[in-house]
Amino acid sequence: MATASAPDTIPVGSAPHSIAIRPDGSRAYVSNSGAGTLSVIDTAVGVVTATIGVGAGPWGATVTPDGQFVCVTEPGSGTVGFVSTTTNALIGTVSGLTVPRGLAVTPDGTRLYVANSGANTVSVISTATRAITGTITVGNGPQSIAIRPDGLRAYVSHSAGGTVSVINTLSNTVTATVPGFNVPLGVAVAPDGARLYVANSGGTAVSIVSTTDNSVIGTITVATSPAYVAVSPDGTLVYATMTGSDSLTVINASTNTVTHTLSGFATPHEVTTTPDGGYLYVANYGDGTVGVLRRPAAISPNQGPPGGGTAVTITGRGFLGTTSVLFGNRPAKSFAVLSDTTLTAVTPSLSRTGAKAVPVTVTASGGTAIIGHFYYQLLPVIDEISSPSGPTTGGNVLTLTGRRLTGVKYVRFGNVTAAATVLSDTRLTVTVPPSVLAHSVPVYVTNRGGVSNSLSYTYVSTAAITSISPVSGPSAGSRIVNINGTSLSQVNSVTFGGVPALSFKVMSAIKVQSITPPHAPGPVAVVVTTSTGATATAPQPYTYI
Repeated sequence: MATASAPDTIPVGSAPHSIAIRPDGSRAYVSNSGAGTLSVIDTAVGVVTATIGVGAGPWGATVTPDGQFVCVTEPGSGTVGFVSTTTNALIGTVSGLTVPRGLAVTPDGTRLYVANSGANTVSVISTATRAITGTITVGNGPQSIAIRPDGLRAYVSHSAGGTVSVINTLSNTVTATVPGFNVPLGVAVAPDGARLYVANSGGTAVSIVSTTDNSVIGTITVATSPAYVAVSPDGTLVYATMTGSDSLTVINASTNTVTHTLSGFATPHEVTTTPDGGYLYVANYGDGTVGVLRRPAAISPNQGPPGGGTAVTITGRGFLGTTSVLFGNRPAKSFAVLSDTTLTAVTPSLSRTGAKAVPVTVTASGGTAIIGHFYYQLLPVIDEISSPSGPTTGGNVLTLTGRRLTGVKYVRFGNVTAAATVLSDTRLTVTVPPSVLAHSVPVYVTNRGGVSNSLSYTYVSTAAITSISPVSGPSAGSRIVNINGTSLSQVNSVTFGGVPALSFKVMSAIKVQSITPPHAPGPVAVVVTTSTGATATAPQPYTYI
């Protein structure tokens, strides 16, 4: 039985840098920067079946979501090449770029974002017309690009500037610049879109950035010079290539700890996984090969409550004929072998109360091996939320009180993650993320023990005033004024020029009827405030005469 395997190698071309795999997993495409070629690997048999001539110094490569084209940057010629995966031929190029390096395609396949390392810009290319449709100014020395799974944000590393730019892909503008990196190169977004991983090639750390508020929320110490990163399709593992130690580091995404350091590489550059996550492909820039290895053994999830009952999936190799799965010295409540590489198990209860890390041991026909560790932790509990509702725009800060909040890194609002600031074991604060809908969502937190209970939070549509009627009245006040708009049902204050209305009544979600207070002659702003603290101002003033 094996828990990790040494990489097999496939000879490709000189100085391979990037690897892109078709969505069906049948072919891998390798950019050979020293040879001006793209190698095509049949992943089923592990051999190069075609070599395609492209532009000078091919660097970044990506496959369109429909699997029809490979797009490759060519820094030496300032172009991006389009290669047909059907004919294995270069069918077109886009010129006008300046030392293009990294690139990424949007999930809908309509646009390419290309980092121009020689111009400090990102070019936007239409995949339909193969024309540049936009240029975005970013930081110094842009290198790699990753796009969030929802397609709304692109992240660009700047090796010379030590920053990461955040691009709004709807407006194609930079909306934030995240500082504090050490020669950042590779970037990768988790499948749930909540975290961005950044390789600090000038140091010994992989940084974790919250995509909710664009802040660095953690660092993972690794070996020398982490260059490029990738995340497993299930989001449980992060892979980082180490050019300084010719190795590949495997990180548990739940605990942010290094679980494996795999050797046998030669100045490794980009790493990627097959669509099912079962195999890793690593470009060995130093010896002109691609390393291929099975996914390292893993346990997912790797934490749960002391009472047991957590269903886990264990991946590795040699699981056929499994006769025993132990968590510490206690057998799993049940287990099932799905294949030679995968089994599922249900955790037993701890023999004592409290928290504890135990080894997970699998015995099969090939022998016995420790696959990893499972962390028994007490579940967090949240008892109270400081406000049960807020505007759909988010941005308001909530305080959550409860128990066992130490170690909580995130708060989830439905399926959206926000970074938590833990004040004590019983209190934390969180900035509410925005929502496109006015609705109620469950709010819960997680620590290494698992998921807490949930409380309800309601997103309320932001109030808006579309008109007032009449628009003028006597300075003595006492005029009835109808305020028309949207989402007015929670209005709890109406002012005219900062003076509270003599009285008001919420008639419906689109109408509030108010009585004007006395005021000196002249135009004044009409403002309503809702129970969430949001305000809305009428588009025209009310004029006292």
